[in-house]
Amino acid sequence: MSGRSFRWAVIAALAVMTMLIGATPPTSLAAPTGRQPGVVVEPSFIATECAGKPVRVAARWYFPPGRPTALVWLQHGFSRTAANLDILARSYANAGFLVVSPTLDSVNLGGCAVAYNIADNAAFARTIGGVFGSGRDTDSPLGASLLRARAAAGRPDVTMPYRMVFAGHSAGGEFVVVAADALRRADPVAYRRLAGLMLFDPVNSFFGRNFASAAAALGASRLPIRVIASQPSVSDNFGQGVSVLQETTRQRFLGSRLVTGIHIDAEGESTDLIGELSGLAAPRPRNGRALRALATGWSSDMVADTVTATYYPGGRYYDLLLDTRTITTLPVR
Repeated sequence: MSGRSFRWAVIAALAVMTMLIGATPPTSLAAPTGRQPGVVVEPSFIATECAGKPVRVAARWYFPPGRPTALVWLQHGFSRTAANLDILARSYANAGFLVVSPTLDSVNLGGCAVAYNIADNAAFARTIGGVFGSGRDTDSPLGASLLRARAAAGRPDVTMPYRMVFAGHSAGGEFVVVAADALRRADPVAYRRLAGLMLFDPVNSFFGRNFASAAAALGASRLPIRVIASQPSVSDNFGQGVSVLQETTRQRFLGSRLVTGIHIDAEGESTDLIGELSGLAAPRPRNGRALRALATGWSSDMVADTVTATYYPGGRYYDLLLDTRTITTLPVR
């Protein structure tokens, strides 16, 4: 089978998986018993547009126990939903972040999707980047979504934070990278609110160079970018997305690779049968704990413009992860 045929076969198979997910009843938003009390989760929607038509993007808002320090946009990957990143979103909320996790289509003829497959989704990514750029305006699509969610949550004390972090898993990683670069070009003032990108085993699309060009531009702008990668596999396009970031983003420290990592480690306990089938394994709890600790620690440092030594090479926690063969450090090329 040629490389092109193989890619189309993968897309077809994942499209079938997407349809299966669509038939699955939605997961309850209630916090699982015994898991991180204090976080309140409310559904809402973001009213925007795509391909010249209005769209309503379903979203989950995660309210921290206290006043939020920053906003995290947490984007799922291909054939997944916001529910599959629930445990990661709750970890961010417990670390003091206000989290919004949209659910995007995976396949869409108009490009209104989380991945570039049937049609180029770069225009949609640019639109969503603009949605976050204008999010502090209460009458903006994102501001209105927050108002609805906070009313339902009984959290009138929560307002849109100034600082924000874009975070994405798998194809969601590419999506937030393209969106961030679009915001940089279209609205430099709003772009200054973006503290950095946190990417979980990001996957670049089979088609186009949107990811590579956006990553290079963001690296040149000195935006902090952190990556937690799994081992290369079919699920992550054999690690090509991480390789692109290593080659283009000019980070002195880019991030880490989980030694026994699989592509759905970011989903952890929030994954499902389709996720496990895609990785031919279940996420390891040890990997999930390390991933969430590093991600929230690095994201907090992005927002505060600090370096908490324990989360970096030479620090106590980071070196413990190295010594126990939990992670290795990603080399920068």
